[in-house]
Amino acid sequence: MTTIADVAALAGVSVATVSRTLHGSSRVDPRTRERVLAAAAELDYVASPTATSLASGRTHVVAVVAPLMSRWFFATVVTAIEQELRAAGYHLLLITLDGQAADSGLQYEMFAKRVDGIIALNVPATDADLAMLHRLGVPVVAVGMALDRWPRVHIDDAAAVRTAITHLIGLGHREIGYVGTTDTSVAHMSTPGERSAAFRAALREAGLSVRPEWAVDSDWTADAAARKVEPMLRAEQRPTAILAGSDEMAIGVLGAARWIGLRVPEDLSVMGIDDHTFAAVLGLSTIHQDVRAQGRLAVSMLLDDLRAEAAPADRTVARTVEVPTYLIARETTAHPETTAPPGG
Repeated sequence: MTTIADVAALAGVSVATVSRTLHGSSRVDPRTRERVLAAAAELDYVASPTATSLASGRTHVVAVVAPLMSRWFFATVVTAIEQELRAAGYHLLLITLDGQAADSGLQYEMFAKRVDGIIALNVPATDADLAMLHRLGVPVVAVGMALDRWPRVHIDDAAAVRTAITHLIGLGHREIGYVGTTDTSVAHMSTPGERSAAFRAALREAGLSVRPEWAVDSDWTADAAARKVEPMLRAEQRPTAILAGSDEMAIGVLGAARWIGLRVPEDLSVMGIDDHTFAAVLGLSTIHQDVRAQGRLAVSMLLDDLRAEAAPADRTVARTVEVPTYLIARETTAHPETTAPPGG
């Protein structure tokens, strides 16, 4: 069986040069490339992924670190990343952090010599994590939360919330509640805090008060949101509209309203953020974000670094791509004059 060493011997070059040539590296002299390709053709050599990885130092594996996989956003973005990586000849190594404390550190050293790059999905890093990432010297791309000076793909969560609140106020709502002030089930998420803070800021900017009893904490799931919002909806004084920090929670609000006998939007306007797969089916008003595009962009940025063979730590300016969001007004929001009085 022909080996990469046989090709190297026939071409009169090193095994590493053969590997670089067969992987299309621009660092190989054109004349050397011709000799290597001719030798490989003469010997009918088919590159072994394991052998070429050992010779080139490349594994063709990319690590993706996610807080969890039980949320629509993470499942969708990971699927898009895997598809893009596979098309480019790379494999995906998925690491999830379910139940891990935010300050415990990820131990990025596990990736040493095992991956060619890392994509982190809304995962904060300790100082020790950042130091290890720099020592690894592999390209890193962040999706969502920023990681030091590495490239980043994200949406403007505050702008998404402002757009939602502007829509509700434009309809005439002045008594607006919110679900999702915290995510007690997941430490490794920055989005809940950012969207909750943006909700409070948007109300203040509009001259509206934030009623503490109308800002409900909840895990970011439909069932948790339904249980947590039910007391607010049964109270004598309830809001005329509720913004949920995610569509999954908004779906839970719709369920709770149905249990209680409230009509949407006649008795209560409900709005979410994300444009979940179920949002259109349920007629949910929401703020759209292109999750798949974020995954594709992350892979594109990572592959750019890999092809350039440039360590991201050498960059002086971070590359940031902000994916736009926009309003989709459907059937779950309406003018409050069409609703029954609060508590009615």
